[in-house]
Amino acid sequence: MRKLLTAGLLLWLAGCSAFESRPLYMAKEGKRPHGYSEIQLSERQYQVTYETYEKISFADAENYALKRAAELSVDHKATGFDVLEKACFNDYITEESAEIAPVQRTATFGSDAGPISIPIDEPYFPSVTHSYEVRKCVLKVELLDTL
Repeated sequence: MRKLLTAGLLLWLAGCSAFESRPLYMAKEGKRPHGYSEIQLSERQYQVTYETYEKISFADAENYALKRAAELSVDHKATGFDVLEKACFNDYITEESAEIAPVQRTATFGSDAGPISIPIDEPYFPSVTHSYEVRKCVLKVELLDTL
């Protein structure tokens, strides 16, 4: 019973830490839906995306994407940038945890009569599906002349 409680607690803690709070403005890391990213489309054009699972407004998401576009223009010594296209929307991500099948093991204990083997059943954890609402703002920007 104690192992079952320990396993349940570990799974609960893992679920809580899957999407712990992060600074709102940061580079996107891996597949995690949080932060800014950019794709270079041509020599002067970029697609800048800001996405987060945090509860923020579309205006805030757009402002973070604009901030990243401004940083790109400074990095490339441009005089500024124009927003050619803008799309802000909710996206939904679904994740499914793996099913953990029960495993039967045997524990062996020593006694005065010799070793005693007792079967121990591991718990079964069915797969679980989680859906997350992700706020996204995607900008197509063109960097203006260099300084």
